[in-house]
Amino acid sequence: MIYRVNLTVTPLENVKLPMLSSKVIKYLIASGQFLSELKELVLSEQKYKQIFISNLEMDGRRLLNYYKEIRANTVLKGFISFSHESLSPTFFSNNYNMFKTPYGKFYVNVSRVDIMDIRELNTEIEKNINKNIKITFKTPLILSPKLLLPPSLKEKFKKVSNIITTFPPPGLIVAYAYNLYCSTFGKKYIEEKEFKLATLVNGLTVVTGYNLRPLTVEIGKSKYRKERKTRGMVGWMEFDTHYEKLKKKIMKYLLISSYLGLGRSRGIGLGEIMVDFISQDKKTNSLSHISL
Repeated sequence: MIYRVNLTVTPLENVKLPMLSSKVIKYLIASGQFLSELKELVLSEQKYKQIFISNLEMDGRRLLNYYKEIRANTVLKGFISFSHESLSPTFFSNNYNMFKTPYGKFYVNVSRVDIMDIRELNTEIEKNINKNIKITFKTPLILSPKLLLPPSLKEKFKKVSNIITTFPPPGLIVAYAYNLYCSTFGKKYIEEKEFKLATLVNGLTVVTGYNLRPLTVEIGKSKYRKERKTRGMVGWMEFDTHYEKLKKKIMKYLLISSYLGLGRSRGIGLGEIMVDFISQDKKTNSLSHISL
């Protein structure tokens, strides 16, 4: 199962949020004060770990590089998504309370829980198989094109600094989603399969529209107190492929990423995506956060 826990986060005093406001929720979990069963997962250095912590939202937008003070009693929204086989009966107990953080005091409440059952995705995929795939990148998408290197060359260029692309091809997007799928459901990751998938997606899909722009965000400070920044893209991309077998895999991987995010720095709310299926008349059937 994949769970999305929707939250309201209300400051009890005027507060100055960190540049990535997701750090408020991350601190609460990492300190063991809130949803403590997720602490180990949040602190894990595992690659492609199956958890996403959103940035907080105010007036319909995510608070990334936000320098202004947030007034007391302003209701902010956010969510945590994670994969778990079976939650304990006490998972949500004693979690709706006032919490003290380095950023101020907050009241946190769980407003709704959405559940995705991977076994029921096939029905939704079949229903939308003849529609285009549209991905909306709500927060900067951080992807490295080095992932597209063939397996025989990856070791050779391992020490070359990672490059972040602000215009990734569909194959790179799907390759990252495939890696997350393998990690989330304990599937064997195969480099050759990843490379073949990315190559097929690039060769057999057509981008039918896009509106993208790069966005730089501050992600913290180095040990020398120097600002650390990263740059990714926000906006949307629409594409399609007529190879049905491949399209079903693309849809499955991306729908899972619509819960757990895409790319790097998902634990601090980057790579938040929404997946829609677009018919020829451009009416949207949103499956970004379905409850199954």
